[in-house]
Amino acid sequence: MKKRYSQHGSHAGSIPGLVQVSKNVYVYSGFTIRKSSRNIFNRSNAYLINKRDDNGGIDNYYGRDFALAEAMRTIEGLRRGKNYDD
Repeated sequence: MKKRYSQHGSHAGSIPGLVQVSKNVYVYSGFTIRKSSRNIFNRSNAYLINKRDDNGGIDNYYGRDFALAEAMRTIEGLRRGKNYDD
């Protein structure tokens, strides 16, 4: 059974704080999570994490995770000040 969302901008399922803006774009804690196209060899989805700077001029890229839950954990780590440069 497929889970469908009734409207754009509604909460994504039962995940608090996650808002689905369009079919492939989510917003979580001020960060944008974009679902990228599937890789021909891997067949799995990847989620790209971006955030605009305070001035709104530069779109900062924060990484790529292979599950929406992983992307949300990465954002939580960024908000706590954890460094992901390693």
